Amino acid sequence: MIKAINKISEFLFPTQYVAGEIPDFDQIQEKLIEWVYKYKEENNDIARISNKGGWQSQKKDVYQDAGFQQFHNIIFPLISELLGEFQITLQADLVQMWININGKGAYNVSHRHPLADFSGVIWIKQSPEQGRFIFDNMDVGYRDCSSLYFMNRDYLIKNKMLPEWHPEYKDGSIIIFPAMFTHRVEQNETDEDRISLSFNIKLK
Repeated sequence: MIKAINKISEFLFPTQYVAGEIPDFDQIQEKLIEWVYKYKEENNDIARISNKGGWQSQKKDVYQDAGFQQFHNIIFPLISELLGEFQITLQADLVQMWININGKGAYNVSHRHPLADFSGVIWIKQSPEQGRFIFDNMDVGYRDCSSLYFMNRDYLIKNKMLPEWHPEYKDGSIIIFPAMFTHRVEQNETDEDRISLSFNIKLK
């Protein structure tokens, strides 16, 4: 049998994301949840961007709220640490942070965060049934490639070539990714709220 010589198999244009966990998150989780609902009660204006049926704070500076200050010195150093994994050579500033509350039936459509360089999520209260966070493999046009549906699934999983990717996370997890990385949140199928904080980062 004739075989190819100088055979090469490469994977091009990987996109990095970074994740970590807040240490001893269970010690601040209830306080965070209390702050979220108090903030919503006092600032009930809603932003309608990617959210369908859920509540997203109109203000994007919730990290400046007096009630958030008790968490500032816990969360911000961890964001800086995770951001360092990208080996950025410019100054990075967190410029926006907002609250997401998805009740029963709520979800977020596929979207990106224009005018930002990096984006992130902090999960405060969630379960897979309350809507998984999904990265969509759309940025190189590969999601709609019909050959994906005829490839070995274990091979696709191993090389992160699936049409969509569900990163592992839990309550207290933080994830940071390029702001133009397409993502969404599945529908909440429970009677309990899914709660998270999202944020944007700009480079100077």
